[in-house]
Amino acid sequence: APVFEERSLGDTKLIYHALFANGIGYLRLIFNLNEIPEEYFGHIGILKGCLGLLNTEHYSYGDLFNEINLYTGGMAAVNNTYSRIDDCDQCTVTLEIKTKVLYENLEKAVELMREIMLTSDLADEKRLKEILAEAKSRMQAQMISSGHTVAAGRAMSYGSVSARLSEELSGIPFYRLIADYDEHFEEKKHELIQKLKTLSHMIFRPENLMVDFTGDEAVLDRLRAAVSGLNARLFADPVEKSRYVPVPERRNEGFMTAGQVQYVCRAGNFLKKGLPYTGALKALRVMMGYEYLWVNVRVKGGAYGCMCRFGRTGESYFVSYRDPNLAKTLEVFEQAADAIASYGADERTMTKYVIGAVSEIDAPMNPSAKGLYGLSAYMSGLTAQTLQRERDELLGVTVEDIRKLAPYIRAFIEDDYLCVVGNAGALKQNEKKFTKLENLFV
Repeated sequence: APVFEERSLGDTKLIYHALFANGIGYLRLIFNLNEIPEEYFGHIGILKGCLGLLNTEHYSYGDLFNEINLYTGGMAAVNNTYSRIDDCDQCTVTLEIKTKVLYENLEKAVELMREIMLTSDLADEKRLKEILAEAKSRMQAQMISSGHTVAAGRAMSYGSVSARLSEELSGIPFYRLIADYDEHFEEKKHELIQKLKTLSHMIFRPENLMVDFTGDEAVLDRLRAAVSGLNARLFADPVEKSRYVPVPERRNEGFMTAGQVQYVCRAGNFLKKGLPYTGALKALRVMMGYEYLWVNVRVKGGAYGCMCRFGRTGESYFVSYRDPNLAKTLEVFEQAADAIASYGADERTMTKYVIGAVSEIDAPMNPSAKGLYGLSAYMSGLTAQTLQRERDELLGVTVEDIRKLAPYIRAFIEDDYLCVVGNAGALKQNEKKFTKLENLFV
C-alpha cells in the first residue's frame, strides 16, 4: 500500500513518507501550477529546463553544479500532471524541485534550491541560447527514437484535459515553442526573458508550495525551520492568476518524418462511457503483449514492438513501435475487441498472465521510489482499499473475465483518436484517415 501522511510545516502542507532511508532524506518542493494563465503556460517547460543551468546570485553555473554535487546526491526540476483516478479532466499540474541529501546537509540543500529558484540569471542571453539549442536537439533525438511515446501522448491529448496539458508541457507544442525561440532568438529573446521572469514570480510563491519528504521523523523539525526560512523569501508581489483549462478535441494527425517506419496509435477512454476500471485489465494488458498484439503486429506485421495501456482514468491506447505498416496495424487494433470476445486459454496460461501482472505491481522499490509512489497516490486519490480491490480482481481473473473486457476495448476504439508518426510516403498513401498531415520537424 502507498505510504503517506498529510502533515504541516507551519503554514505549508507536508506529505510525509515514514520510511527507513538509511540517513538519506528525499525532498521535493512541489509548486502548484493550477493558476498559471494560458499565455505563460507553455513556457513552464522552458523555465524548468533552465533551473540549475544558469548563474545565480552566489555561483556561476559551473560552481553551482559542483556545489550541488558536493552537498547532495543531485538536484533536478521536473513537471508532473496528476489526474484524479476517476476523472482525467481533473488534474493538478506541478513544477517540482527534487533532491536526495544526507540529513546533516538538509539546510544547505534547501538553501541551494532557494538560490536556483529565486536568483537564477534569466537575462543571460548567451546561456539561454545554449540551453534552448541543447534542449531542441535533445528533444529531436528523443522524438525520433521514441515515436510511439509521441504518438500515444498526442492521441490521448484529443480526449483528456490532463493529457492535453502534459502535451503542452513536454510534447510536440513544447518542441515547436523551443524550436521557434531557437530559430528566431534575436528578435524574440526579450519577450522570452520577460515571460520567464514573470513566470518564476507566478510559480515560486508560498501559497503554491507543498513539501514532500521521505526519511526519518527526527529530521522534520530541521526541515520545518528550513522551509519556514524559505517561505519568508519566496515571491509575494502581486501577479496575474487564472486557471488554464484547454478544451481537448479530436484532431487525428499524421506527423511525417524522414524515417522508414511508423509509430501507430489508437487511443480513447472507456471510463467516460460508464465502464469502471477493474484489476482484470492488468492481466489483459500482459496477454495482449504476448498474444494478440504480439502475433498480429509483431510476428505477422513485422513491427519491432507493440504496447497497450488501460489506465485507471479510462485512458487507453494501442501503439506499434517501428512498424512497417499503417493501415494493416489499424485493422488489427479495430478487430481486437472481437478477438477478445471469443478468447480461449487454459488455466496454466491464465496463471502465467496473472503472475506477469502481479510482478509489475509488486516490483521491489527503494525508499525514493516508495515515496514517489505515495506522493502519486496522494495526488490522484488512490487508496489502499482501491489497490486491494484491484489486486483481488486480478488474482481471481478467469478466461470469462477476459472475454468480458471486449466492451472496454470496443469503447476506447470507438473514440477513434488516431495519431501516427512516420514515413511521409506511407502517411500520404493513407491521407483519408487523417484530418491533418504535417511534418514532425517543421
